[in-house]
Amino acid sequence: MSDKLKNFEVSIYNEQVRELDKLNKEHPNFSRDWARLHFLSYEARDENDVIQQVRRRHPERKGFVIDKIVEIKEYEFIKPVGRK
Repeated sequence: MSDKLKNFEVSIYNEQVRELDKLNKEHPNFSRDWARLHFLSYEARDENDVIQQVRRRHPERKGFVIDKIVEIKEYEFIKPVGRK
């Protein structure tokens, strides 16, 4: 297994805030902005490592839901044909 870290993008929201927002109410600790998806970037060895990092900062018990985790691939740029 490679020790090189990979880049991931995580989309996350808060279910408690989402439910209160539908009722036009405020959450006591989080802004209404958390009713919508937030896109966060992480460096990790694998998806399980990403989940652990996300859960430390945004725990399920506080209503946070991970919508999706996507590995961001690095692309190798190739010199265009005909250029020196």
